[in-house]
Parts: sequence; structure tokens; C-alpha cells
Amino acid sequence: MRIPVSREGFPYIVLALSAAAATAWFSPAWALLPIVLAACLAAFFRDPTRVAPTVDGGVIAPADGRVTRIDETAEQGYFGRRVKRISIFLSVFDVHVNYAPMSGTVDYMHYRRGSFKNAMRDIASVVNENNTIGIRAKDTAMAVRQIAGMIARRIVCRCTVGDRVQAGERIGLIKFGSRVDVFLPLDARIMVREGQRVRGGETVIAGIG
Repeated sequence: MRIPVSREGFPYIVLALSAAAATAWFSPAWALLPIVLAACLAAFFRDPTRVAPTVDGGVIAPADGRVTRIDETAEQGYFGRRVKRISIFLSVFDVHVNYAPMSGTVDYMHYRRGSFKNAMRDIASVVNENNTIGIRAKDTAMAVRQIAGMIARRIVCRCTVGDRVQAGERIGLIKFGSRVDVFLPLDARIMVREGQRVRGGETVIAGIG
């Protein structure tokens, strides 16, 4: 059976439980604090089963969270031109696993070290630590940018250039609060609105191709 917790969370959970065991020798009451912390960490790193819908040309939300921005912007990394952008903000209460928005081949990857400003600010997409993943399928392409937030200090990416990914497949995780931007061609059909909550790996947010 698959354990419904991301493997990236195991070291933190084990550390908290070890602290609980050590503290219990001196004070069982105080041991409750690291036990509660371990439970909170397990909740944060939860990795629920998601079933991606089969929609021709559909782009699936790469993360849980709230759509904070839908606009056009100049994406100079993968596309090198103006594109549509959908920004999804993840609070510490959201599932932080990231999912492939569509099936295709990873043909671009760029990691950028940076600062840790509020992920809801527009400038965070450029100046914060981020990782951009470009995915191409037939005659269309899109990109996902994992963006660290004020609390987040680690971006995890589970794919690399040349990998074939399936829509809804787990491709990474951002620890402790973050944002994910989806970059789409200008002719993409947006199917969500600002303020809407989406479920990673399940909600269809756009159509392309």
C-alpha cells in the first residue's frame, strides 16, 4: 500500500517523533508538543490519491490552492514571448504536491536561486527561488513554475528533461507555503476564474490545442 505522505516529509516527521521519545524520558507531558508537531507535519506532507480527468486538450491544475491571478505576461525563459498565466497560491493548509498539468515530454528545465518574498506578489515569479518545467505535446506546449514563498525554503522536482509525464502524475513538491504559475499559449481557453479554489491533479483549468 502507498503511504499517503510524501517521502520528503519523512525526515521531519521522524525528527519530531525522535524528539518526543527523548522528551518522554524527562516529562511525558512535554512530549506531547513534538507529537503534535509530527502530526502537523504529516498533515502538511499528505499525498492523497488523485484521479486526473481525461479531457482532450485539457490542462489540469498542477497544485491545490486558490487562483490569485489570470493575466498575460512576457515569459522569457521557455516561451520567449507573451503568454497567458494562471497563478495558484498554496497556503500551509493545502496539499503541496505538484502534478503534471498535461501529458507530454519535459523539454525544458530551469532552476533559479532567489529570495523569499511573499508568493502572492507578482514580482515573486521573477525574484523568488523558482523552478520552471516546460512540457511539450504534439504541436502545443505549456510550462509550470514552482515558486518558493516567504516560509518555503526548498523546491523539490521529481522530473528532468527528456522524461515523459502523464497528466496528473506527481512531478514535485514545494515545502511550507508557495505558489505555482502555469504559462499557456495566448489562444488557450481559460476555464477558471480569480478567487476560485482548485484541486491539483483533478481540476481542469484551461484548454489548449
